[in-house]
Amino acid sequence: MASSTQALRALGQAIRTRREAAGLTQAQLGKRAGIVGKYVSEIERGNRDIPFSTLRAIIEDGLGLHLDVRFDKNGRTNHANAILPELREVAELPAESRKAVLAVVRTLLALARR
Repeated sequence: MASSTQALRALGQAIRTRREAAGLTQAQLGKRAGIVGKYVSEIERGNRDIPFSTLRAIIEDGLGLHLDVRFDKNGRTNHANAILPELREVAELPAESRKAVLAVVRTLLALARR
C-alpha cells in the first residue's frame, strides 16, 4: 500500500497532467475551483493534504470532469462493473484529450501497484 505522501504526490501529478492537457495555468485552475494558484501548486507537488471538497472543486469545477469514487467491501476501488461505459467515452474524445486521460490512468495504475 502506498504511503500518504506517495498518494498525495501521485494525485498531485495526475492533477498537473490533466491541468496541462487542458492548457490551464495553476492560477486559472485555482480560479475555476475557487482556490488560489499557490494552493494548486502545493497540491500538485504533493505538499498539501487535500480535503474532499477541494478535490471535487478541482476535478469538477476546475477541470470539467466528473469525480466518481467507489469502494468495495474491502475498501478498494471497484470499477469492474462501471469501467466499460467510461472507456467508450474516453475512446470518443479528441486525440489530445484521450492522451491526457490515459496519462492520468497510467499514473493511478502505477500508484495502485505500489
